[in-house]
Amino acid sequence: MRDEATGRVGELMFLGDWEDPDARPPRSHRLAFIRPLGGGREWCTAPECVTVLPACEPPAAGGTRCTHDVIARRDGKTHCRDCAAQIYL
Repeated sequence: MRDEATGRVGELMFLGDWEDPDARPPRSHRLAFIRPLGGGREWCTAPECVTVLPACEPPAAGGTRCTHDVIARRDGKTHCRDCAAQIYL
């Protein structure tokens, strides 16, 4: 999935009505929660900003989940050469 509001790519974790636990009185929002490919902190966006990417799109563009088969060292850190995600070993 691509969040068109930010351009970020990730995996859709939830799409629906979410009740804000900190709001007084409680309010419900329609949201999409997206997690970065390879893991990380989720973010939320409006459902109309979510675009489904074609499965044939390469991992660097976010079309399929990268398996991080090829790693490389850059700036003293380990990264996936295909999708550029940082790998924590």
